[in-house]
Amino acid sequence: MTDPVRLAQELVRIPSPAGEEKDLADFLLATLRRFCEAERGPLGTVIGRIRRGEGPTVVVTGHMDTVPPGEGWTVPPFAGEVREGFLYGRGAVDMKGGIAAQVAGAAQAASELQGTLYLVYVPHEETAEGVALGRVLDKLEKPHLVVLGEPTDLRLGIGHRGRAVIRLVAKGKAAHASMPELGENAIERMVEALGHALRTPLPEDPLLGQGTVAPVFLSADGGGPVVPDRCVALLDRRIVRGETEKSVLADYQGIGAEATLEEVELRFYTGETARAKLFFPAWCLDPEHPWLVRAWEALGSPPLRVWRFSTDGVESCGRRGIPTVGFGPGDERLAHRPDERLSVEDLRRAASAYARLLRHILSPEAKALATAQEKPPRHHRPDKR
Repeated sequence: MTDPVRLAQELVRIPSPAGEEKDLADFLLATLRRFCEAERGPLGTVIGRIRRGEGPTVVVTGHMDTVPPGEGWTVPPFAGEVREGFLYGRGAVDMKGGIAAQVAGAAQAASELQGTLYLVYVPHEETAEGVALGRVLDKLEKPHLVVLGEPTDLRLGIGHRGRAVIRLVAKGKAAHASMPELGENAIERMVEALGHALRTPLPEDPLLGQGTVAPVFLSADGGGPVVPDRCVALLDRRIVRGETEKSVLADYQGIGAEATLEEVELRFYTGETARAKLFFPAWCLDPEHPWLVRAWEALGSPPLRVWRFSTDGVESCGRRGIPTVGFGPGDERLAHRPDERLSVEDLRRAASAYARLLRHILSPEAKALATAQEKPPRHHRPDKR
C-alpha cells in the first residue's frame, strides 16, 4: 500500500518550478507504473491509466509545478520535514499533498474499479491553467467526470471565478525631465487610466462572488532624466460567469490606455512551446448534478465550496462543459507562502477519501449513470427568484 505521507515527502523534496518539472515527472511515472500503465503525454504531462471492463471514464488530475520558494522560511523548503503533525515544504499544499492523496487512493482502489481511470499530472499550471490539461483532453475519450486535487480543506469544490490578465499600454512623448512641459508623460497617463480601471463596477455572481481587479505590474520606458513615452501595466481581473473576452476588454475602452489580453509563451521541460492567451472562464457545476451528488455521497457529505483562486477546471468545465469537482487536503491560505505546510492527518484522510470516491464513481452502479449521460451539463444558473 502506498503511504500518502511518505509519497508527499518525496514529491516535496523534488523542486519543480514551472518549466522544470522533469525530475518530478520521472518520479511520478515510476510511481504510477507500480500499479497501472503510465506514459509521458503532450507537453510533458504524466498520464496513468487503469482500464477494467465497461464503465465511466474519470480523469483525476493535478499540477506538478509550484511557485518558487521565496524567502522567510524557518524550515528548509525542499526538505519534506514533518513537524508537530504538519508536512512542511514548497508545494505541500499547492499541490503535492493532493497528488499524493490521489495516487495513494488510486493504488488502494485499483483492483476494484470498473471503467477507465486516468491519473493526469500537468506542468505549467501556475503560469497558464488549463493549457496542458487541454492538450491531454484532446487525446482522450471524453470523460464523464474530472476531479481536481487542488486544496479544498477536505470540502468539495464545485467552481470558481475565472481570470483575465489585461495589458494596458499608455503612450506619451519623450522629453528631458528638466523640461517636462515639452513632453507627454506616459506614467501620468497610466495613473489616470488605472484610476478609471479600478473604479469600473464589476459584476457579482450569486455563487462565485464579486469580481475583482488588482494591478500586478507596472513598467515605463526610459531611464535617467527622461520623460517616459511608454508605460505598461498588467491587471489581474477575476471574472464571473457570463463574462467574455469581448465584454471584459470593453470595460477598459476610452480610459487613456490601450487594453488587450496578455499573451505568454510557455516553454515546457520537454522543449515544446505553447502560446497562451491569459483569459480563463469562470465555471460552477450545478450542486444537483448527478455526478456531483455521487461524489458528495462517496466523500461523506462534505460541505460544498468555491475556490478563491483559479484551477484547471477553467478548461475541463469552463471551456468544455465536462462535469468537474475538486477535493484535496490543505488550507489554501497557506499556499505560496513561507513555511507552507499541510496537516498529515488531513493528508491521510484525503487518501482514504479518494479510494472511496474512486470505488463509488467507477463501479457497476455508476455505469448506469454514465450510460444515461447523453450530453455535458450546462453550467449551473441559480434560480434568481
